[in-house]
Amino acid sequence: MKRLYAYLALLITLCLSILHPVFAQQKVTGIVFSGTDNSPLPGASVVIKGSTIGTTTDANGRFTLTASPTATLTVSYIGYQNTEVVLGNRTEISVTLAADDKSLNEVVVVGYGTQKRRDVTGSIASVSAQAIKEMPITSAEQGLQGRVAGVQVIQSNSAPGGAISIRVRGGNSVLGGNEPLYVIDGFPVYNSIGTNDGQSQPTNPLATINPNDIISMEVLKDASATAIFGARGANGVVIITTRRGKAGPGTVDFEAYYGVQTVRRKLPLLNGSQYMDLANEKARNLGQTTLPFPDKSSWPVSTDWQEELFQAAPIQNYALSFSGGSETSRYAISGNWFDQQGIVIGSGFSRGSVRANMDNTISRKLSLSTSITASRSINQQARTSINFGNGVVYNALISAPLAPVYNADGSYFRVNTIPATEPFGTNPLALAQEFSNQLVTNRILANTNLTYAFSPELALSVRLGIDYSNDRTDRYFSRKLPGSTGQASVFTGEGSTYLNENILTYKKQLGANHSLDATGGFTWQESVFSSLSASSQNFAVDLFGTDNLSAGNSPGLPGSGRSKNTLLSWLGRVNYGFRDRYLLTVSARTDGSSRFGSGNKWGFFPSAALAWRVSEEPFMKAVSWISDLKIRTSIGVTGNQEIGNYQSLNRLNTVTSIQGVTQAPVVGFAVTTMANPDLKWETTTQYDAGLDVSFLNSRVNLSLDYYVKNTTDLLAQVPVAISSGFSSILLNSGSIRNQGFDVSIDGTILNRSKLRWNAGLNLSTNQNRVQSVAVRGGQFFAPLITSPVDLPVNIIREGQPVSAFFGYVRDGLWGEDQGTTSLMPNARAGEQRYKDLNGDGRITADDRTILGKPNPDLIYGLTSQLTYGPFDLNVLFQGVQGATVFNANNFTLSDVFARGNNQVADITDRWTTENRNVNAKYPRASSVSPLVSDRFFEDASYFRLRNIQLGYNLPVGSLGVKWFRSARVYVSGQNLLTVTRYTGFDPEVSSTAGSDLRKGVDIGAYPAAKMWTAGLRLGF
Repeated sequence: MKRLYAYLALLITLCLSILHPVFAQQKVTGIVFSGTDNSPLPGASVVIKGSTIGTTTDANGRFTLTASPTATLTVSYIGYQNTEVVLGNRTEISVTLAADDKSLNEVVVVGYGTQKRRDVTGSIASVSAQAIKEMPITSAEQGLQGRVAGVQVIQSNSAPGGAISIRVRGGNSVLGGNEPLYVIDGFPVYNSIGTNDGQSQPTNPLATINPNDIISMEVLKDASATAIFGARGANGVVIITTRRGKAGPGTVDFEAYYGVQTVRRKLPLLNGSQYMDLANEKARNLGQTTLPFPDKSSWPVSTDWQEELFQAAPIQNYALSFSGGSETSRYAISGNWFDQQGIVIGSGFSRGSVRANMDNTISRKLSLSTSITASRSINQQARTSINFGNGVVYNALISAPLAPVYNADGSYFRVNTIPATEPFGTNPLALAQEFSNQLVTNRILANTNLTYAFSPELALSVRLGIDYSNDRTDRYFSRKLPGSTGQASVFTGEGSTYLNENILTYKKQLGANHSLDATGGFTWQESVFSSLSASSQNFAVDLFGTDNLSAGNSPGLPGSGRSKNTLLSWLGRVNYGFRDRYLLTVSARTDGSSRFGSGNKWGFFPSAALAWRVSEEPFMKAVSWISDLKIRTSIGVTGNQEIGNYQSLNRLNTVTSIQGVTQAPVVGFAVTTMANPDLKWETTTQYDAGLDVSFLNSRVNLSLDYYVKNTTDLLAQVPVAISSGFSSILLNSGSIRNQGFDVSIDGTILNRSKLRWNAGLNLSTNQNRVQSVAVRGGQFFAPLITSPVDLPVNIIREGQPVSAFFGYVRDGLWGEDQGTTSLMPNARAGEQRYKDLNGDGRITADDRTILGKPNPDLIYGLTSQLTYGPFDLNVLFQGVQGATVFNANNFTLSDVFARGNNQVADITDRWTTENRNVNAKYPRASSVSPLVSDRFFEDASYFRLRNIQLGYNLPVGSLGVKWFRSARVYVSGQNLLTVTRYTGFDPEVSSTAGSDLRKGVDIGAYPAAKMWTAGLRLGF
């Protein structure tokens, strides 16, 4: 027994001796120094590796903690490289952290190449893949909203797959394009938003690209950065780079999220009883003896058409990617399925896509990179037309609440048969369910880049690419629609863009003080588009829809078209650096475009930029709190070739006339446009002065830019003498000026052992002004806003912002009936009174004045990333200030029953025989239609919680599952809070899309949605 006790004692002693280093704890003190100036670093993080136990250094850089002798300490600080220290038996240590220039050495993508951020002389902003993944987005451009100073993202159509308009430092054109150029893995793509076609809102071509594939987006803003793109650089350039494979073991990543969308807000409107009261009041005001609703109990129905039309809609996304390879062959392959149903019944968007990026090193000097994307998207578009009476949302607002959805036999009730209602408008549910408008787009974007290195410094890259798409739009009006006999139309389009780029690059370090980076090349790009359309109507049954147009008894005339444009370019750029502190960039491009007139086939676009890295000067070494300081300035000329095809030529259109004894129709041709051989690009000259500075070892970073853009040679339709046979000619005349500030600041607010908080703020101002126009009088109006307005509300006037709003100014209500000598002859008491601004004693069109502008004075975004252990919280706030919207919905919804439509709920604040208040918000109920006045122009400023996401990174390392690399779950919300004074669905609205002169108009626009999503990301 004693021997047994002895053995047990020996075993326990051995175990304790073995485990002693594990369980033994010791107090450790230390100090952390900066490797740049050997000063103590306060706030440095000191953590025991493999645990969450740690501390931070005090104001003198010192720390104290308890740890095992076998522990390894990880010491970190913003702007410095992490360092690991094995304790051993030491109880007092000293750690020196080396400076980390990673942020300055970060490579950014520029036109036809890359640069280290420290060497960039132009104004370039970047958005990372992590930022893009913080919220569910349909299209790449949405990832820019609120994250880049100087970039305004306008959701022109909030429908799934809807159009998105981008403005980089304001709009430059009146009749030409204003969208930036997109370069996707080296392939230039122009996102042509287009205008409303009377059937539905415009869609977004970039919605065919899967955002999950994007690794970064660079926005080139000043002329130094964009002049290398010549005649396509005036509106800015967005460079999109997708994920590529890396050498190493293969990895698999899977992501999925599911969410639910609901309408952000509904408009408060009258119920059935209030509607009848207003109709009866109007009849009494007009002296009618018979009321439209003498017995209100006969109309028990009170339909909330918004409730009937809007729905809770799901959104879901699934993405799977594979990447890996060797040093000589790397791959990144991904697949994606995205589906978003609309909050408006009958709308939705889905997309399936596959991407393959491959990089191969064929030999020591030859390499090949290939990118291929194939996608198919299906966009079911709700009818949200700006044409009065056609839009489903607009009809849901104006339809009488007394109208039921269906008749007793199940057919749709005719909403325009309600007493006192004007004979227009269509049952909203019928429009939503019995009008099919489906766009199917198939797209292949592929390019391959072959690079041959003549030497380590000199290389030639030859890129070949194609962007092919075909789309088909099927529209069908069912016979179930009241008044419809069945109408079908099919439109098909096929577009191909071919690309060849030949780029020669030379990079050389010349001694210790000089560096040279030169790029030169020749490019060719050609686009061909063809279309075919057919239609038919008067169908006996709805069975075939658009699948059998011959089933219609009245076929329409077929249509077809074809167009082509070609762009040839020579380009060059030189980057020179002296002593890593004096930087010079000079670039030039000459473009020859088939769109230009014969007298102006080629344009030349130069730029130059200087930068001084002050922080590298010897006298700055003593300023330890400034990590980096760079001053930039640039000037350059860029162009805008988005003037349309064949605009410089005489164009023919077909005409039909009746000739001969038989009076048979004969097709002929007529010249419809006057040729202009001198037609050319719109020219933008931009000046930029910038400052980039980092403080406290890159813990805080600030970028500030001031810019001035002068755009000349604007496209203009100028009237000509009637004797010429034409009404106008398209020529280059007029100018616009944009100027403003871009400010971005980001930094690390907290950096403790488990707690880290990064935040960023960006804001930009822009003053947009028309300098000159080509027509007499110094102004012209935008096209009409169709019925019910039937007047232009935007004006282009010298000295005012582009598309400024124009109308009358209210002056209260008339207190008594007026005679023939009044400002407004025979006006009745309680009717709207307007100001006589020109003092001629009459209210005429000359009394209209500027009432606001659609472009904001200030746009801003605020980001926050808070991390605590495995948890993180990401928040994005975004907003605009100083914008105005013309609420054309209220032109009908608050006309006080002039047209017999439903009204806004606060119409109760109106003039009545009992309430003869001349300062009431609304005039009396009557048949007098309102004028376009300041009552309908509203402040569209807003502050929005664009996105909030809470995530948890699972500790897969402690689970013992070796095939798991990472795992993350998260929940997020979008558009949960919006602070605004705008009374419509959403202040971020433009029913007429981004390229139309009729800007900032809200008429039947698709409402914005708020959304909750839950997601999962797995790495294997």
